[in-house]
Amino acid sequence: MTNFDYTASFFQGGYWSNQIAERLNDYGVACYAPPVQIARTYAERENMTRNEKDIVFSWTDRPLEVKSSSRVFTDNIVDYPYDSLFVDTVSGYDQKLLPPLAYVIVSQATTDAVVISPHSYDEWSKVERYDRQRGIYEHFYSAPKHCLVPFTVLVDYLKLLASATL
Repeated sequence: MTNFDYTASFFQGGYWSNQIAERLNDYGVACYAPPVQIARTYAERENMTRNEKDIVFSWTDRPLEVKSSSRVFTDNIVDYPYDSLFVDTVSGYDQKLLPPLAYVIVSQATTDAVVISPHSYDEWSKVERYDRQRGIYEHFYSAPKHCLVPFTVLVDYLKLLASATL
């Protein structure tokens, strides 16, 4: 077992959520990343998992989910170097009260981002993999590379949704 720092991990996730929220705002999509909260009890953790919102909008209750990755990739989905990607942990996704509008996967190395839509859920599979950072085996939802869309497609989609609801 590793000495994984969960608290630092949450703050790192908050950093990337803020970066993506800033990028969306630069594209004209009004949103924000709520401050990181750290659960003090198991019950708080369960509640936070069910209600987690990495990026929120004024026009919908459904958030965006941001996942940072140590993998190196660019915004160009054609060049994404892997045949599949991890979307979320099975437990994390299955506990959510509201599924995210989309998942933004951001490369910590390049700061570029790709997007996977929950509309591709029927193509996701469950896989068990060893998480080297946490030193545990975990069940993940995995999606094939062809489910990726460019970040700019997400921007256009969000603008369309916002205009339809306002």
